[in-house]
Amino acid sequence: MDTPPILLPEDLTRAETDEFLRLMTHLVTVCRSVAEEHPDGWRPASPDRPVDFGASMALVSDISRTLRQTRRGIRRIGDGARYRLHSPGAPVGRPH
Repeated sequence: MDTPPILLPEDLTRAETDEFLRLMTHLVTVCRSVAEEHPDGWRPASPDRPVDFGASMALVSDISRTLRQTRRGIRRIGDGARYRLHSPGAPVGRPH
């Protein structure tokens, strides 16, 4: 199986670069929000264990969803750029 070419900054369109920055900014913002909400680590608001467990699972689910969306978006951007590199009319001189 061939390894996909490593993408260089010039392989991305301006729109792809903007989308990549938006995705990464959103991910970092979500992580920062969680860290600011829990500056001393995980300190559940309730001493009731089932409630704490549910709150922790909701937090993990939110972070996981954001991470999946970011990875999916970045993969989509990379796939589009690689497709252009392998398409007829791709810039000459770019190693595949």
